[in-house]
Amino acid sequence: MKSKLLLVLCLFCAAMSNYAQSSASQSGIAVQGIARDMNNTALTNQTITLTFTLYYLDASSIEQTIYKVNRNVITDAFGVFSDVIDPTAVNNGLFANNAAYLRIEKGSEVISDEKLRHVPYAISANNGVPTGSIMPFIGTAAPEGWVLCNGAPLPVTAKTLIGMVGTNAPDLRGMFLRGAGQNANTSNAAEIQANSLNTVQNSANKSHTHTGTTSTNGEHSHTEWSTYIYDQGNADGGFDGGGHAIGRRNIPSGYSGNHNHTFTTQADGTATESRPINYGVNYIIKL
Repeated sequence: MKSKLLLVLCLFCAAMSNYAQSSASQSGIAVQGIARDMNNTALTNQTITLTFTLYYLDASSIEQTIYKVNRNVITDAFGVFSDVIDPTAVNNGLFANNAAYLRIEKGSEVISDEKLRHVPYAISANNGVPTGSIMPFIGTAAPEGWVLCNGAPLPVTAKTLIGMVGTNAPDLRGMFLRGAGQNANTSNAAEIQANSLNTVQNSANKSHTHTGTTSTNGEHSHTEWSTYIYDQGNADGGFDGGGHAIGRRNIPSGYSGNHNHTFTTQADGTATESRPINYGVNYIIKL
């Protein structure tokens, strides 16, 4: 006997955001309904197998599955059943950036195929932190709906983020963030232009020199000692061949005059990089 299901779909804000809470402290899409047969008789105290498919339509109107699950729901004495579908926070970006649909099937029979509608708070929660937002995080494991910026592969379901940064998360370990592009206050146009969006710019120091002069009181001379030899003659002026003398005399060199020297210095530090004082954090990016 065919059955029919009267469904009431309640979309909790927490399905789209980790900041909202339901009364049951659960996140996901709460599905409630009444199962009746074709004679409108309630199907009481029965187990019914349902297939839930969450999907969206891409730019070509082709269906893209977000999440699909088979669930066994149990009706009560009035034929009422309820269940919570949790597509997990990894798919939050797909909900935030696409109009999602929920199709419910019982076997080959389509029970419901409806477009989900956000309540205002859920819309605010979705769009308050858009996909691709990067923020510092003082933790080692990213919260739900985020991933660490450590270069690891992104979940295949994070299609919007993959379209922005590629298949891997940006690797921001050990890096500072810098605004891409150029504005009227940046004079180093070539360096700024090289820092385009979603690219890494290697470390560098601006070319520069340090100059100075020595003092001008540099006038000086050097003393030179000269050795000479002379022969000693006899009393009558003749040379007796019997002696000679060795002497020294002080001969000063010429003066060079006051002068100075120009020099260039280079700072030799012990570090391998130039950096300001900083504080270590992990960067995370919104899926």
